[in-house]
Amino acid sequence: MMLASIASVLLANTLAQTPTTTPAPFPYCGLEIQLKSWKGDYLSRTDAAPAVIAAATGAAGNAWTFECTTDGKVKVKSSKGDYLNRIDAAQGVNAAATGTGTMWTPVFTNGKLTLKSSKGDGLHRPDTAASVTTWGTGIGNTWTVELAACGKKVHLKSSKGDGLHRPDSAPRVTTWGTGIGNVWTLECAADGKFQLKSWKGDYLNRTDAAPAVTAAASGAAGNAWTPEFASGKVKLKSVKGDYLNRTDAAQGVNAAATGTGTEWTLFVAP
Repeated sequence: MMLASIASVLLANTLAQTPTTTPAPFPYCGLEIQLKSWKGDYLSRTDAAPAVIAAATGAAGNAWTFECTTDGKVKVKSSKGDYLNRIDAAQGVNAAATGTGTMWTPVFTNGKLTLKSSKGDGLHRPDTAASVTTWGTGIGNTWTVELAACGKKVHLKSSKGDGLHRPDSAPRVTTWGTGIGNVWTLECAADGKFQLKSWKGDYLNRTDAAPAVTAAASGAAGNAWTPEFASGKVKLKSVKGDYLNRTDAAQGVNAAATGTGTEWTLFVAP
């Protein structure tokens, strides 16, 4: 009895001292994204049965919005307003308004996303005609996250509520409440970098001189920005390693290493 008690105490102490790991927050909360399978097609919500399939690029239904919960799980909302759902069978998915099966655990491995279902298996693209199911493991469980806004007109809303703005004047960039200058075309490169093309045809650019952020012609050094997503916000990292920043003035942007002004909300223009 004494040995058992000592063993229990030692076990409790060991567990108390064992460091615990908290999964990193899912970076795409609230964003509309696409999930590209290992076969090059996309998770898609159809108008007919089966409700969830794999479809070619550009298909209606390829965009999904990730809603994050406080316990690290996500719900994957379709363009129809319902959710990706793990059915109550050996394998399979459909779309449902609610239920335990609509909860998924996101896991990133080497930049690829796995969505673990409420039953412990993963969202899976098998090597068959346009189907999606669930499976325990395999290459079909890996998905590439792509921002659904790529190639579309977007707005970047600052921490102060105004938008990144290209005015109708000599190459410059500022912020403004509204207007055509707030509309940018998001160009996504294969390496994951962004370029933001203004309504005037030039690009958001990080310069070598003041002002640090301006507009420049296509191909200019400094046009590429690396997006860093967190909690539904995006930070745009320049070629110099600093970030697009909303200044603490009535209007304006510059480049900064850190701060609230470096966080932006990206959304597709209506």
